[in-house]
Amino acid sequence: MKKIVVLPGGFHPFHAGHLALYQQALSKFPDADVYMAASDNQKERPFPFKVKQLLATEVAGIPKNKFVQVGGSPFNPDIITKNYNSSEDALIFVRSEKDRKEHPLPDQVRKKDGKMGYLLSYPGKDERLKPFADHGYIDYLPVAEFSGGMTSATEIRNAWPKLDELGKIELIKGMYPGAEMTVPKVKKISQILDSVLMGELVESFVDPDQSKQYWNHDAQKVGVGMMIDMPLTDKPNLNGR
Repeated sequence: MKKIVVLPGGFHPFHAGHLALYQQALSKFPDADVYMAASDNQKERPFPFKVKQLLATEVAGIPKNKFVQVGGSPFNPDIITKNYNSSEDALIFVRSEKDRKEHPLPDQVRKKDGKMGYLLSYPGKDERLKPFADHGYIDYLPVAEFSGGMTSATEIRNAWPKLDELGKIELIKGMYPGAEMTVPKVKKISQILDSVLMGELVESFVDPDQSKQYWNHDAQKVGVGMMIDMPLTDKPNLNGR
């Protein structure tokens, strides 16, 4: 039996708490294939998948093939599970402890027939796991703080518009404490976060090469896709490394 561990999330934006959860999952499930699953849904929160992917992989260091775009809910990771055997392999979702009361919840009895629902609490022992054709599991791991006590992307989104340039630099460094923070890299991250968190979506089209979504920022159209495609230059280093 193979174990597929999926960390479902919004990642609006990706931050150090998400990275810590990924690292905890790797540690707890060393023989599993560990993925992070996110959608491109921007109906309620602002970040397109391409930005999430950039911050998670190029900045925070998640392997690109482990940060996967799903079509709908991150709790329906068919794009991942299609590569596994549904009658033999186990599926485990990993969430932060702060999400323990958030839906979907494990161990829910179905009203229509009184049987246990699909998601169960992780039993802690592999021999008790059933294949994901029958059930999936949810495990909860400790919350990691960053940037002086933040624990969520919501706090970042609320704080960002109120910060001056120095405050934005400090927050970025706190969001990615283990990353090599060069001046061009921080500037690029700041521009992207400005465009998403302080800009106004003025056109919902995608350009002919299907990669650039445009936002209104400082009375200009700023191509988030263009900024993402810019190289991350290595020098000089803000962390003094």
